[in-house]
Amino acid sequence: MASAISLSTAMRSNLLSLQNTQDGITLTQNRLATGLKVSSALDNPRSFFQASSMNNRASDLARLQDSMGLAIKTFEAADKGIKAMTKLAENMAAVAKSALDSTTVTARTDFQTQFEELRKQMAAVAADSGINGINLLGGDTLTTEFDEKGTNKQTVAGKDYRSFNATTAYVATDTAGVVGVTQATTWTTVDATGDTAIKASADLVKKAITTLRDQAAVFGSNLTVVKVREDFTKEMINTLKGAADGLTLADQNEEAANLLALQTRQQLGVQALSLANQSQQGILRLF
Repeated sequence: MASAISLSTAMRSNLLSLQNTQDGITLTQNRLATGLKVSSALDNPRSFFQASSMNNRASDLARLQDSMGLAIKTFEAADKGIKAMTKLAENMAAVAKSALDSTTVTARTDFQTQFEELRKQMAAVAADSGINGINLLGGDTLTTEFDEKGTNKQTVAGKDYRSFNATTAYVATDTAGVVGVTQATTWTTVDATGDTAIKASADLVKKAITTLRDQAAVFGSNLTVVKVREDFTKEMINTLKGAADGLTLADQNEEAANLLALQTRQQLGVQALSLANQSQQGILRLF
């Protein structure tokens, strides 16, 4: 059997110091390579799990932030639709004014046709103002969540300005009208009947313009809420990530200085181990 190797107390002490120094060098090099002073629960359980919880919440809020951004685009699409519909309604008002001033059946017939085409386009614009399957001008409801638990949310009910038919976007014979503007009829006679019909249509157009502007204000107020919450969520995400980084990120300058100090200590330890070994070499020379 091979005899056991016996080391002096000084050599064992220096060897243990070298091993500890090497462990420190390995740890410091890992921190410099990863940028983390806490990369697992073994390094610091409390900091690791606190940072993980903050990062998880930040990820949840980031997903909500994406949905808020989509909600903002939905409001913007509805706003663009309302602006286009308002312009069409203003053109309808101008057509009605021209029809009232006209003195021939042919002219009034043409103006009535133009009026109906503009009304049809109003309904078509409303039908085309949706995004991602949600159309606030088509009667859809938009729900936006503001927290990861789903307890804080905003629900906005849209208005159906397309038509009042479940299958098509526009119905020429609808009774409720497009934003309250019903089909133009009996414009073609140049008499009191025609004048009355044109004036009635013009009054409906004025009410429609007011309705659209009021609805734009409502959507604008709801949009402001979503934008404020989006900005708040963005700041919360940055705060959570900053707090998590404070618990786990390593100071690169400090770690670099630690590595240099450990390497110097390692060199000194090797020299100390060599000096401790010289006493045994002196005994060897006696033989």
